[in-house]
Amino acid sequence: MSYCVNCGVELDASAEKCVLCNTPVLNPNLNPEKKAETPFAMESHIPKSISRKFVAYIVSVVMFIPNVVCLITNFAFFNETLWSLNILCTSLLLWIVFVFPFFTKKSKPYLMWAFDTAAVASYFYFIFAMSKSNIGTYLTVVLPVIGVVSAQMLTFMLWAIGKKRHIILKTLHLFVDFAVFALIGGLLIAEGLSLKVVGVIGIIVFVSCLSIIAFLAYCYKSNSMRRYLSKRFFA
Repeated sequence: MSYCVNCGVELDASAEKCVLCNTPVLNPNLNPEKKAETPFAMESHIPKSISRKFVAYIVSVVMFIPNVVCLITNFAFFNETLWSLNILCTSLLLWIVFVFPFFTKKSKPYLMWAFDTAAVASYFYFIFAMSKSNIGTYLTVVLPVIGVVSAQMLTFMLWAIGKKRHIILKTLHLFVDFAVFALIGGLLIAEGLSLKVVGVIGIIVFVSCLSIIAFLAYCYKSNSMRRYLSKRFFA
């Protein structure tokens, strides 16, 4: 064990000068060519990537605390209605859709698709049950709309996953899905809720999307147009 000749502070074997008074350390008993290892890291090490589970845990805690506060507030001061359950179910749905996938080691899109579809359907059923709304509306309008969106998501995954698709082709597929949803969803809502204006809006959106779909299809088929777009927007 070494000590500073100037101030007497205890020194580490690897010290070249006193940490307190900067006096050089000259120990004749130590081999100057062989340096001792420092007791601490000289450089900070920052991980290249953050653990997926760590991010999921942090987000889960952030989402959990407000829900606990809402539940306590609801039962302590506003116990006439269970409004906090709506917030809890909404948070649970968001957690299932956006946070839960981070806990899985490998990406499982089809399992997540089935899980998310069941979660969304259950969420809206709970909302209708809590508000004592007509369950028939849920069965004839909401559930079919959820089914259309879920089917479109599954179709897109089967088409896109594991296959290299051009960006224009992917955009084209998304617009086709949106156009179909606008038409079918608008008609379902118009028929189930007797809101003809929603059906009309759905038809207008569908027709509008057809022009965009036609333009994207032309861009994909035309090599010159694809080169122009790539040079103009992605260069």
